[in-house]
Amino acid sequence: MTRAALFDVGDTLVRRPTIGPGRRIASALGLDREAARTITDWLFREQFASPAAVAERIRRVFDVGGDVEPAIADIWRAQEREPVEVAGATELVAAARERGAGRGSGSNIWPPYEAGFRRACPEIVPLVDSWHVSYRAGVAKPDPTLFRAALAALDVAAKDAVMIGDSVAKDIAPALTLGMHAIWVPATGEGVEQSDGAPPEPPAGAAVAADLRAARGLLLEILGATG
Repeated sequence: MTRAALFDVGDTLVRRPTIGPGRRIASALGLDREAARTITDWLFREQFASPAAVAERIRRVFDVGGDVEPAIADIWRAQEREPVEVAGATELVAAARERGAGRGSGSNIWPPYEAGFRRACPEIVPLVDSWHVSYRAGVAKPDPTLFRAALAALDVAAKDAVMIGDSVAKDIAPALTLGMHAIWVPATGEGVEQSDGAPPEPPAGAAVAADLRAARGLLLEILGATG
């Protein structure tokens, strides 16, 4: 019996910027792509309380001159205001509640973007029972630890849960490996960055939806068929 739904945030419930925060910070400071990957890893796995905390880490690790904090603060503030709810997001999460399924969030995210999501989606926030975000958990998808923590918090087995997300590598494949149902909603639109090289066809066992309205129909089918 499917009793829970897990939702990705960035490029699923909200549209995110085409370039992630690690790359944006690295670019602003004149750092290379390897540095961008390192910064991304920090942001998604550690609890930085402020732009100053990020700046202090960068000054310790990288050879950068000048005052780096203002550039980082600009990106931090941008991430708080940039998220925009994707059409159908509230209705999708509400559908799980209407069917009596638990609702969880499993997302690779850092503090300002979580704040931006909560600002952009005030009707979704109270619908979610359990929040599992990478910077608090200390692990990022596709690590199964984040999925297992969400399943444990919702008190469901993997076979009784469905994951809805835009990334094959980070959402769909790990969910299927754990034995969950999965609904893939490929991110589309001008400037969308397919950083995981998502293929044009879903992996075996996944349902695919063109948008969140279609995902809602598939979610109701899964909940109805197994509930």
